[in-house]
Amino acid sequence: MATSHRTADTGVRTPPGAAPAWVPLVDGAARRRPHTPSVQRVVGRFVLANVVAVVLLLAGGVWAAVEAAEDESLADARRTTDLLAAVLVEPNLSPPLLAGDPRALADFDARIQNRIPKADVIRLKIWNVDGEILYSDEPRLIGQRYALDEEDQEALRDGVTRAEISDLSRPENRFERSAGQLLEVYRQIDGPSGESLLLETYSVYQEATSRQFEIWSEFAPISVAVVLTLLAVQLPLAHRMLTQLRAAQRERELLQARALDASTEERRRIAGSLHDGIVQDVSASALLVARAADQVRSAPADGATGQVAEGLGQAAAALRESVGSLRSLLVEIYPPDLDRDDLPMALADLAGRLRPRGVDVRVTVAEDVEPSPATAALVLRTVQEALRNIAKHSRARTVDVTVERAGSGLVLTVIDDGVGFDLGPKVEEPTRGHLGLRLLADLAATDGATLSVRSAPGAGTGLRLEVPHP
Repeated sequence: MATSHRTADTGVRTPPGAAPAWVPLVDGAARRRPHTPSVQRVVGRFVLANVVAVVLLLAGGVWAAVEAAEDESLADARRTTDLLAAVLVEPNLSPPLLAGDPRALADFDARIQNRIPKADVIRLKIWNVDGEILYSDEPRLIGQRYALDEEDQEALRDGVTRAEISDLSRPENRFERSAGQLLEVYRQIDGPSGESLLLETYSVYQEATSRQFEIWSEFAPISVAVVLTLLAVQLPLAHRMLTQLRAAQRERELLQARALDASTEERRRIAGSLHDGIVQDVSASALLVARAADQVRSAPADGATGQVAEGLGQAAAALRESVGSLRSLLVEIYPPDLDRDDLPMALADLAGRLRPRGVDVRVTVAEDVEPSPATAALVLRTVQEALRNIAKHSRARTVDVTVERAGSGLVLTVIDDGVGFDLGPKVEEPTRGHLGLRLLADLAATDGATLSVRSAPGAGTGLRLEVPHP
């Protein structure tokens, strides 16, 4: 017989023999309710992604503009050297100059000294194919011979003007080391007799690329305009997406609320109809049959009368059992709004569902348990599912349902003396495990509780639900 009462004795009865160890199915401290990203977070991620894209685009545009400006500055330096070669150097070359005649060298020097600084050139050298410096505005280099590197020889062959950072460690550049980083431009020129000569000019790198900012500033407005245009297009899209997401979320919440309200209202209507209809009718029938049995028993006794009285008594008991089952069914269809005083009664109603099956369910709720409505509902749903599993699978004769305090939390245990089962495969492969266990684990995880189970073949089954904040 199922009972519902409060007692200070919260001892838990266990099946005879050594009980298996508790195995956690879900840890409430590690697994919480799944977090659904808010609309603001989704839109924030969208905006952040677009800002990152804009920054990358702007950085790429700036890098491309700087590279283009540097290339243009180097091209300017090459054009300057080409202009010096065509206008100043080649027309003033003469055989005496190439032969090292001092007068010819002085005359050539006088012609170019006033023009080289205007071209931002700090050093000028003319080489022959043998690596001899035929002329330089640094007189100490004239007549010196150095090995031409591969790039110099290639310039003599193809006539292409090249520009690169000067290697000041080379001995022919020792007089330029004090000038800092230099840009070296070299190209092939024709001597007075058509021989190939090499012209080199040196300029300060920073001055040679001084137009870099000016050139970059011409590209920058284009890059900025593209970025601002993209940003201006993204902002309305983000605003519209935010509006649509909020509207969709409101509509979804409204539909969910309507569906829940409709489901709740329908279950309430069915429960109300059963309570006000068939439950009352069966209760009244049980009373009438019991009264008839009493009347028959009070009549003069004979064999037939005794049999009728016994039959009526059995019918009255069956009707009372049906009333209890119907009330338990009402709890399952439409659980009451639980508080501290309603929980024992609701658990007793659930326990009454197993009495017709010959299962004795003993319910104990400690006096100091004061669960919140949400926790009471969780306990009720867990016991409901556990008793359903016991009725289907365990072949148990007795079940102990205990609710007690544990520190600041609440602990529910449901222990039966049934056939039990091998818990290992159910824990190792939860997706293939017992459906009832998965449902119970999902219930516990949704409310942040911890669920443990113990079982073994022939040793019954125990279920323990720990709620940290009742």
